[in-house]
Amino acid sequence: MRKFFFNSIATVTYGLIWFSDRVFSVPAALCMWAGQGVRFSLANVGFFFMAKVDPLSARQVEAEGENDPLSLAIQSLELKLLNSAYQVRDNAVSSGGWTDNHSEAINAIGASLLLEAGWDEEDVHAHMKAVVESIDGLKYNS
Repeated sequence: MRKFFFNSIATVTYGLIWFSDRVFSVPAALCMWAGQGVRFSLANVGFFFMAKVDPLSARQVEAEGENDPLSLAIQSLELKLLNSAYQVRDNAVSSGGWTDNHSEAINAIGASLLLEAGWDEEDVHAHMKAVVESIDGLKYNS
């Protein structure tokens, strides 16, 4: 008899919890849906006025918003690596000539572009060739 009452109470309690979840989840879902609609409208109105005040900044912010963070991080890495390649070139010019250290640095930058930034091998060689051969008298050997 105790087991029957225990199971009955458990079943009724479960049923009431299930029912309350359904009763309260519908209004909560409607509130969330309405809130999302309000946020969307406010964002559009705000962006409209931002675009009127400063169209260039609005386009820049819009472009940043369309990119995912990983893509932006990879682009930042690419820019740093490309800048490093030009710094190696400039160092070779200012120090009076190309050394093995410069070759090692260019190779490391090329490997990073290939492995970390996802460049194709042909693109890496083409860019590094342009960097190295921008110094008079130097030839790029892949």
